[in-house]
Amino acid sequence: MNEHIGKNINRIVESLDLPQDLFLGFPCISFTGNRELYISNHKGILSYDTEGIVILAKPFQIHIHGRGLIIETYSKDELLIKGYIHSMEFC
Repeated sequence: MNEHIGKNINRIVESLDLPQDLFLGFPCISFTGNRELYISNHKGILSYDTEGIVILAKPFQIHIHGRGLIIETYSKDELLIKGYIHSMEFC
């Protein structure tokens, strides 16, 4: 039953062209070159070191790979990562 409701909500959000980050809980991700990465609507940090960060987001994890990575800003809603970002993948 819950899966059916979730599919209907997805269809409504898409058909009305509503922002998925607000209505479905998806993260909003923004890059400034390869030096800054801003993520809003995340669910927390799973692991962190200067070469890799794993962020929990709905419905996946975000893996950030780089060099000299630091978490400059962290709150329950926002995250700002700085350093040399080489790649990002969704798992």
